Amino acid sequence: MKTLLVVGGVVDFAPDFPELRVEARRLQNARWVLRDDNSLWFLDTTGAIRVDGVLWRVGAIRPLLEHRHALELIRLSGIPCINSASTLLRGFERLSMLAELREVGVPLIPFSAALGEGVLEAIEPELPCVLKVGNWHGGIGKARLENREPWLDARDLALAASDYATVEPFIEYQRDVRVLVVSERIWGMERQSSAWKVNRGETNIRLIEPPSEIADWTKRVASHLNADILGLDWIETPGGEWRCLESNDVPGLAGWPEDVKRALVVRVREKIRLETRSVLFAPN
Repeated sequence: MKTLLVVGGVVDFAPDFPELRVEARRLQNARWVLRDDNSLWFLDTTGAIRVDGVLWRVGAIRPLLEHRHALELIRLSGIPCINSASTLLRGFERLSMLAELREVGVPLIPFSAALGEGVLEAIEPELPCVLKVGNWHGGIGKARLENREPWLDARDLALAASDYATVEPFIEYQRDVRVLVVSERIWGMERQSSAWKVNRGETNIRLIEPPSEIADWTKRVASHLNADILGLDWIETPGGEWRCLESNDVPGLAGWPEDVKRALVVRVREKIRLETRSVLFAPN
């Protein structure tokens, strides 16, 4: 029986794959071995697992260099991974994620970026602005700054982080919408929060038919990244224009209909089946 390794996440996928041995493991304290026969092994305190496929559900934690190395080992092994290791590596850092969106031509909020000690002092942002430091998720490392004094304080604090930072204008928006693609299917979710960060405070969600403009952009980005599953976060400005905040190659499943999980399960099964066929019919 083949083994599907589910890395991270809170959703139980074992009942969805009766034909597979499903092992759910955390990325923290994980160890990996790629042998010279291209077999990939995952090791933690519970033991060693030979891995035949990976469902990467690592969400709102800070991506570390060792996590990138793990993805490179998965990529080297050639085993199926959802999303593929190469896709996940393209969005691993916030700057690389923004570069991919810009390559596609996605309408982004204009931003400045600073790398190096003291260079934020060269930026005089339009206030209010949003300062984002480093590659954190879940709203961490982000601050809305209303006037110059808080900006100067935040700029000094960012220096202590020894990381890159981006600065963008704060935009009062009409709507916050996530568009989600799994294979060829697409869904939309409108989110309203009591806080300016949609992932903090009480959030109300409503499933919607995604507006055609941002649905088309999301499909184009998914195609560009060769992503099996992808979420793009959008805001609609007071002038009715859409601006993309970010892409998420490990989007959460909470709040979405069961069809989303079913579509993801189908895609995982397809990729493992394709990999099995490629091994069976590989030339000697």
